[in-house]
Amino acid sequence: MRNSFLFILCVSLATMITGCGNAVTPNATARTVVIGFDGMDPVLTERWMAEGKLPHFAALRSHGHYQRLATSNPPQSPVAWASFATGHGPGEHGIFDFLRRTPTSYAPDFSIAEQRAPEYALPFFGYRFPIGNGELLNRRDGVPFWVTAEQRGQRASILRVPVTYPPDPVSRMLSGMGVPDLLGTQGTYTMIATRRIAGAETGGRLVLAPVDEDGIVRASLPGPAHPLKPAAPPLAVPLELRPNGDGASLLIDGSPTELRLGVWSPWIKLRFSVGMFGSIPGMLRAYLVEGFPRPQLYLSPIQADPADPAMPISAPAGYAGRLEQRIGTFHTLGMPEETWALNQGHLGEQAWLETVKTTLTEGEAMLYDTLDRHDSELIVKVFVQTDRVSHMFWRGYDESHPLHAQSSALARGALEWIYSEADRVLGEVQNRLGPQDRLIILSDHGFGPFRRAANVNRWLADHGYLVYRSDAKSDQPLFDGVDWSRSRAYAIGLNGIYLNMQNREPQGSVAAADVPALKKELIAALREWRDPLDQSPVMQHVYDTADVYRGIHATEAPDLITGYATGFRASWQTTLGASPKEAIDDNRQLWSGDHCVDPALVPGVLFLNFAPVPTVQDIADISRLALATPAPLPKSGEP
Repeated sequence: MRNSFLFILCVSLATMITGCGNAVTPNATARTVVIGFDGMDPVLTERWMAEGKLPHFAALRSHGHYQRLATSNPPQSPVAWASFATGHGPGEHGIFDFLRRTPTSYAPDFSIAEQRAPEYALPFFGYRFPIGNGELLNRRDGVPFWVTAEQRGQRASILRVPVTYPPDPVSRMLSGMGVPDLLGTQGTYTMIATRRIAGAETGGRLVLAPVDEDGIVRASLPGPAHPLKPAAPPLAVPLELRPNGDGASLLIDGSPTELRLGVWSPWIKLRFSVGMFGSIPGMLRAYLVEGFPRPQLYLSPIQADPADPAMPISAPAGYAGRLEQRIGTFHTLGMPEETWALNQGHLGEQAWLETVKTTLTEGEAMLYDTLDRHDSELIVKVFVQTDRVSHMFWRGYDESHPLHAQSSALARGALEWIYSEADRVLGEVQNRLGPQDRLIILSDHGFGPFRRAANVNRWLADHGYLVYRSDAKSDQPLFDGVDWSRSRAYAIGLNGIYLNMQNREPQGSVAAADVPALKKELIAALREWRDPLDQSPVMQHVYDTADVYRGIHATEAPDLITGYATGFRASWQTTLGASPKEAIDDNRQLWSGDHCVDPALVPGVLFLNFAPVPTVQDIADISRLALATPAPLPKSGEP
């Protein structure tokens, strides 16, 4: 009887515990599912819906709601997605560009996240031991709507949304744009080669390694900085490359991998030793561009291992590892589609598109896993592949682009392919929705051609606003050779112009009393800027940020925002403070489409399976829509 009593008691307790567990974590039956397709353009979407090429989007428009969605000003992804998250404009959330002005200098700085080192360190036998952990900050201010949802008792799963590094404290988050590689950059790839390669050190690194007498390439792959010896060389792992038929055998950090020519390797996991203090884990993929006797090996950026991340990439901390156990290893770098490698010709079009297909497949796996688990009332996932393919292959679509005539068949079909993939993903998502689930599909902005590159700092120099010393090389970045005592304005980033203000800039020359008049003068002159090819205007509009931004961060904004006309965009040299010889050049790079123009030219899209209450005007309204009580769609025959 005693044993029977204990058995009944155990069964009863187990039933109670199970019941309590179900009460705490019930299945989510009425979910809000938000899917972002970065850069999805309404003109292309509407065209291909009309042609029957996007059947799932067309059906959602017919049975739900569709509209064009106004974007942020400027229409850059980090700005727009920060507005999406917080429901506020840049003046409130503080993100104005990919790059920002460093307050203590004229150098550009990354705008999304900031790593502050510990204030003190203890020197000991050549090492410097930090006192404290330092601080990792997301520069986006404001409360994202998924945090509000959690405060209201909803469980949120947020997957790869831009401007979410470090992650927010919600039920599940995997950070997106903003996550660096192990070098602390936004994605630095490595070329291992026996000879110099043009442009290999622009966006990447070149490691020269000859073929030894025994036919083996031996090299050292540099990794992260030594955490306790800042002045020491970077940590590194040994690398060997041996011929193997048409391919090669790669041995890196003791891990062997067989490589086939023109085929991506699986993930290769590494550990950078710090001696007695442990090691730093990471991972990469390899691509054999050329085989022996003159091999050329492409190594992807070294990024955090989701099973053992060297940086906070998920919330809770173990979520990335648990997700990897269910769906396999995945990219963790914030911007993993290696656009600059394609732009520089270090990856071919097919190889680069394979990376896009891989990141798309990874994104689908994590989204479907989340949908099928039914453990979140709010699910948000952003797919960036529509944006990346549009950037790199617009030349194939745009018959007026300087590179269109030489575009491959692959390039000419790439945009339609990625839109059809977005349509397929939509269908898969709809198959996983329940009758009470709300679906929000949006893009942060649209797209357009990038045919001509505007060298804004050259224009400023030509008009006397930016003055160089007589011996200066103005085509160098970081304003090398500028005479700040005589300069009144300069450009940084993709849409920003700053005045060289006294008591703000290190060598400011413009008095506060002169600011309004100088702004008006610049705006009027920039609106008259014409392309010498055909006299078309370079600017659609120029904005005085004092008129368009409100909020606690408004004073951190550029003084003017450039709204480029169709076909124009700031040059890459402009973003980093250089002044090439000509004010306008042909854009002859593969990065041929863009959206950093006047926001009126590049609205996004919005699809819903319910009525938009409250009504939606721009991307900042999505947060309120996601948190609102759902409204029914009009009955058939109703307006």
